[in-house]
Amino acid sequence: MSMFVVTRLGSEEYGIEIDKVQSIEKVTKITRVPKAPSFVKGVINLRGEIIPVISLRMLLKLSEVEFDDDTRIVIIKNNDIVIGIIVDNANEVVEIHDNNIDSIDVNSNLYKKESFIGKIGKIGNRILMLFDIDKLTTQQEVKL
Repeated sequence: MSMFVVTRLGSEEYGIEIDKVQSIEKVTKITRVPKAPSFVKGVINLRGEIIPVISLRMLLKLSEVEFDDDTRIVIIKNNDIVIGIIVDNANEVVEIHDNNIDSIDVNSNLYKKESFIGKIGKIGNRILMLFDIDKLTTQQEVKL
């Protein structure tokens, strides 16, 4: 059994291991960082800690949308790396039995396109793309 925070980008649902999620925040003032990669929206000051914030939409090559009341910044902590990721929505926690979590064939087109997706979880007739948090945090580590 594994627990995941369900996030949405458009109509797609993604899962983040709950033990990697430090908090889920409403969008606050994001300060731009000069010369940062385009997917880096900037940094936020969260209770005195400066955290880089990235746009998952840009990272996954989806079209950008305006922030609304449902937009959230999910604060992820993996090893010593803390980043915020912007998602359209994050308001559900689900439990997925391990036998309902499948690996992605590394030769599939999905894997090449979405290399931050590590596995796929099934809950009834729903499918959750499960982020590989190690790839997401180590490849996207932002040097300020």
